[in-house]
Amino acid sequence: MKRRFCSIGICFILLISQTACWDMKTIQDMNYITAIGFDYQNGRFQVYSQMLDFSSVAKQEGGKSSGPASVWVGQVEGETVSEAFNKLYKTSQQQVFWGHVSAFVFKDEALRHGVGRFVDGITRYNETRFTQWVYSTKEPIDRLFTVTPFFNLSPLASILSHPEENYRQFSFIKPVRLYKVIANLREPGNRLMLPSLAISNEIWKKNNKPDPKLEVSGVHALNDEDELEWFPDDQLKGLRWLQEKTSRTPLVVFVNGKRAGSVSIHKPEVNVIPLVRDDKVGFDIRMKCKVTVTEFLIEMDDETLKKQVEKEIAEQIKQTFEIGMEHDVDLYQLEHIVYRKSFADWSRLTGNGAKPLKAVQINNVKIDVDIEHSGMFEMHKKHKEY
Repeated sequence: MKRRFCSIGICFILLISQTACWDMKTIQDMNYITAIGFDYQNGRFQVYSQMLDFSSVAKQEGGKSSGPASVWVGQVEGETVSEAFNKLYKTSQQQVFWGHVSAFVFKDEALRHGVGRFVDGITRYNETRFTQWVYSTKEPIDRLFTVTPFFNLSPLASILSHPEENYRQFSFIKPVRLYKVIANLREPGNRLMLPSLAISNEIWKKNNKPDPKLEVSGVHALNDEDELEWFPDDQLKGLRWLQEKTSRTPLVVFVNGKRAGSVSIHKPEVNVIPLVRDDKVGFDIRMKCKVTVTEFLIEMDDETLKKQVEKEIAEQIKQTFEIGMEHDVDLYQLEHIVYRKSFADWSRLTGNGAKPLKAVQINNVKIDVDIEHSGMFEMHKKHKEY
């Protein structure tokens, strides 16, 4: 009998101790920061925070919302970044959760003071990770954070928080995560290339009124000495051919200086070969890509199309390289390629990283194009107009 009572008592104690999570908080009892912006003005660090109503975001999973998503933007400043963050707590009303931060956005002046000075404190906190998307911008950050996507969806459905799907369809300037930013700044010969966010007011209208949307308008190039240069996207046409994970990108084909058609380039594979002779460094670039025809404006055969596509890609690679050299910026990270593939030469020419690599040039660019298909019509014929 005693054993029976003892067993019942032990089971009762175990049941009580396993009942629930006593400190669990429901979704409405927390404030969720989803994006953070950084600026530096008048000798003080400025921090912006974007906050969403996650209860309304959850409702959108079953369908589009009938009203616009609610967005709050906080702005604080301090002598240090941590001091600025602490000021957010004074007016947050509820506990702030940092685990849903999906993006960091830097203004020009913040980048000139170094990325590490801004993210050091927050990345030490156990609720944050190194997977956030990182952007630069010339726009006011508070205005940038209030731009929403279509159909009253939350900003979590925009390029700011989820750039991957847009990049897969239009691969031009690759989005970058925080862990890549930290790695690139520490790797010798690397220059950080941050996608630059802008607000476009000209393309979309809602009920005949301008409806602003986010776009990637260029890049800020930053080196380990916090030297900063900005390049608009029309100067970066060659960048997509040498960057990793280019999925699908358009190309206009010219014949005798006139538009002849358009093609779509898929998953280019590139190999950059450094060739060092004395104090000069040259590079041979080999690239393979698959092509689908999207538009014909004049008739041409397969061979003519291949030659024109190869010529256009090679010219874009050289043009972007020359633009970078005019600003003393290695847009293709060619010095890092020498560091990886020919360390002894890199060490000799840079004094083991004490000075940047000079006398760099592109020798040969070889493009191998494979035309997959031309859609519903024969490739050598221009489709008749209706």
